[in-house]
Amino acid sequence: MEANSLPESRIARVRGRIARSHSILAITGAGISGKTRDAPARFATPEGFAADPEAAWRWYDKCRQEVARAEPNVAHLALARLERQGKRVFIVTQNVDDLHERAGSTEVVHIHGSIWRTRCERNGTVEENREVPLAEIPPLCACGSELRPDVVWFGESLLPGPLEQINRHLLAAESNVCLVVGIEATFGHVVQWAHAAKEQGALLVTVNPRRTVIDELADLHLAGPAAEILPLLVP
Repeated sequence: MEANSLPESRIARVRGRIARSHSILAITGAGISGKTRDAPARFATPEGFAADPEAAWRWYDKCRQEVARAEPNVAHLALARLERQGKRVFIVTQNVDDLHERAGSTEVVHIHGSIWRTRCERNGTVEENREVPLAEIPPLCACGSELRPDVVWFGESLLPGPLEQINRHLLAAESNVCLVVGIEATFGHVVQWAHAAKEQGALLVTVNPRRTVIDELADLHLAGPAAEILPLLVP
């Protein structure tokens, strides 16, 4: 179903609820950023990275260049516009890019890390690195050890810092609307967060071209791309 074929009453219901809200929780995935490059399987595990750090970093270097050239789309801008209207918009994203921030959103939690950060394999030091292209591949820490991208790979746990931020936000129980946008491969944490927000009184809305397991919990499913749906929801 395309966005322009959605019943106006469903759009109006969500739009009206957002207009009356002071706090919105948005959980976003790859679908909000459009086409993305998933890391090849051989570079998406600690073991794969360790087997060939130079090849892995050449792939990440190209990905960083693509992200640097990308611009926030109308979906990112719609969420940022709500914040400029004085609403609190707390964004939890699976994406490792910085398009939400570049759109103007200020409360963004990256549960899978950031492609713009590096982590030392020896001492765990995390630093921002926006060098495009990288001058040295693989990049090295001041201690001489190899750096890795500060992203969550298969087989790794989510970073504790972001989880603490999200739990604190949910404990405050203040979200009036929870938007789950562009997420198809749902995992336990996303379902838990969406369920917790709904239990606390938030209107739970999924935005995605195809249905997912979260739709079973949702009050409304708006079928369509994020870039078509989200601008319709912003008062």
